[in-house]
Amino acid sequence: MTKALKQADVWQCEPLGLASNTTDLTNREWKEFERLALFHYDKSINARTLNEQTVTHRGAAKDYANRLLKDKAREVTALNLLARIALDEGFYNASAQYLKDALTLNSEDAGCWYSMGHLGLATKDYDSALECFSRSLAIAPNQTRAETSLAYTLARKGQVVEAFQAYRTLFRTNPLDNHVQAKLFEILKNIQADYYQPDLEIDVIRWLKVKNMDLQALAPLVMSLLIHKYSLNDANAVIDLQDLAKDQMLNLALGKLYFINDEIEKFITLLRKHVLLNCIDGSYKDQHLLKLAGRLALHSEHNEQVYQYDADEKTLVNKLASLLTEVLLSPTNKTHDSAPLFTLYAMYEPLITVPGIDRLSNQNLTDWPAHAKRLIQHVVVNAKAEVQLMATIEKLGPISDSISVGVKQQYEENPYPRWLHLSYNTPTNYGRALETELIGFRAPEFFNMGSVKFLIAGAGTGQHALKVARYFRNAEVLAIDLSSRSLAYAKRMAVQHQISNIRFLNCDILELDQLDEQFHVIECSGVLHHMKNPDQGLAALKARLAPKGLIKLGLYSYQAREVVRQMRDLITRYDLPPTAEGIRTLRQAILEGKMPYDFSGLKSSQDFYSLSGCRDLLFHVHEFQYEPLELKAMIERQQLEFLGFVVPESVRADYGQRFPDDPRMVDLSHWQAFEQEHPALFAGMFQFYLQSNG
Repeated sequence: MTKALKQADVWQCEPLGLASNTTDLTNREWKEFERLALFHYDKSINARTLNEQTVTHRGAAKDYANRLLKDKAREVTALNLLARIALDEGFYNASAQYLKDALTLNSEDAGCWYSMGHLGLATKDYDSALECFSRSLAIAPNQTRAETSLAYTLARKGQVVEAFQAYRTLFRTNPLDNHVQAKLFEILKNIQADYYQPDLEIDVIRWLKVKNMDLQALAPLVMSLLIHKYSLNDANAVIDLQDLAKDQMLNLALGKLYFINDEIEKFITLLRKHVLLNCIDGSYKDQHLLKLAGRLALHSEHNEQVYQYDADEKTLVNKLASLLTEVLLSPTNKTHDSAPLFTLYAMYEPLITVPGIDRLSNQNLTDWPAHAKRLIQHVVVNAKAEVQLMATIEKLGPISDSISVGVKQQYEENPYPRWLHLSYNTPTNYGRALETELIGFRAPEFFNMGSVKFLIAGAGTGQHALKVARYFRNAEVLAIDLSSRSLAYAKRMAVQHQISNIRFLNCDILELDQLDEQFHVIECSGVLHHMKNPDQGLAALKARLAPKGLIKLGLYSYQAREVVRQMRDLITRYDLPPTAEGIRTLRQAILEGKMPYDFSGLKSSQDFYSLSGCRDLLFHVHEFQYEPLELKAMIERQQLEFLGFVVPESVRADYGQRFPDDPRMVDLSHWQAFEQEHPALFAGMFQFYLQSNG
């Protein structure tokens, strides 16, 4: 391929006599040089260009740009292009010098100021980046994407509200721009409303209709708007059921999100009961309420029916179950008149457990209302597809380790995590992305030399593995997990999102010695701490690592998991079962404050708000937790190099002030002290990178 590209370059150049002499060229010939330089540079940053082709195109662009330096009329263009290439390759000083020379020649070149802004971003000089992007925008508002870059810089600097307003404005003018959508949704995770704003609700409704984005990012904002709109914090607030049935934001959100807030849970639980009672009293004729019931049913499927319900509701739900079984097992098989029964039952319990429910996957549902058809598709048809896909997943060998068998059983019963959306990212080079994340890190050359092989160990239901496959250039992904049911979920989503550069393998990390492959990158998050011997698991991963390869680990923090340990002690003492009913009962006691200790901190965990998540959080069969010095010892035992934690910019700034003697932020003794000062710092997990020395 490289030879072919070089031959194409010669073929394009020779008719103009450009290959040998650049001292006396016509303007048309110089223009052709410029076209070729820009053509090759654009190819080098195109998401569809393979890594080895990227290197070739970048080299060609650099060659043409150096020749263009001899034409005074195009010298600034050439210097800017050389600066962008140096920036892409991580040579920031060279990039800065090229841009300084270019702006000396023309201080009003918008493109150069735009490149200077990206240099500021790369070096984390955000004030400089803001100034440069503003200058570029002022000189030529439509020449570059400076306005988008300004919004991004505000986000990187931590000015969340300002970044949100900037992206909100950009979305209104560029609603189909994938980059604008993606960055807006990234910032939305941190946005909540302080009061009800009708104009913001209109925007939220538009955002809830966006396709191919991780809509779950909208949950905090939607929750806060609903709380203020309906005064949910006021015990005396009066809410009309028909208003809720016609509330577009509420209905869209129920069908597409799951909520992570105890006040919203209380609201939805009460709403569900009123919808059930009113639909039954009205003989299932109120179509607005039935549509709302359909949305509530989807919401319940998303969180796996984790909400508790009272004895009166239980009586009605049991009657619905009997009616559904009778309908489904009836010889006449007339189900089209029973759509309301399926919808109401699914608000409380999983439809898939109803005897005979699989018959619906083979029936013509044309006469069913849209909300009911959507529910059956989501629950019955998808479940049947996953069962079929389970049979196609390759197995490496038997899973025999006692702890692994227990963990496998847990995730076969409750695949985790359940997810609906795959976020969008601009496809990028994994090595370049790491260079911006890890201080002082230079990516190995294999990131630029062809296919990059990833192992996602403990892929679960596959959301992260699919992101890696889709958004990192030249990625070839192998996703492994103990649970074949979880992998079936992942494979169904891969088919849905048309992602083909990923394989699935049902196996134990401890059996990886049977796999005759090496990987450039191994990612293993939330897995090793569930093993009987995490060191043995890490050694098994290291054995599959290519020379200079990277491992990304996610492990639980001892300091951050104190409340989880206390709850697990209580669960063990009282032998609470990890069943749906047991989990619901425990959650309700926590929500109502009826526990012997204060467990309110658990309500801030996203896992608390789904059945599989809550089981993973509180009922896991086995778990280790670590302090930074324990991580240090494990890393040294495996003879790996610690490259740094993945933490927000604000944490980097605080750590840098606290420990100026550790500019690369890799001293785990310092991190031990820092975490003790900030005990919630790693409330999710320690996320960090290691590298082999081989």
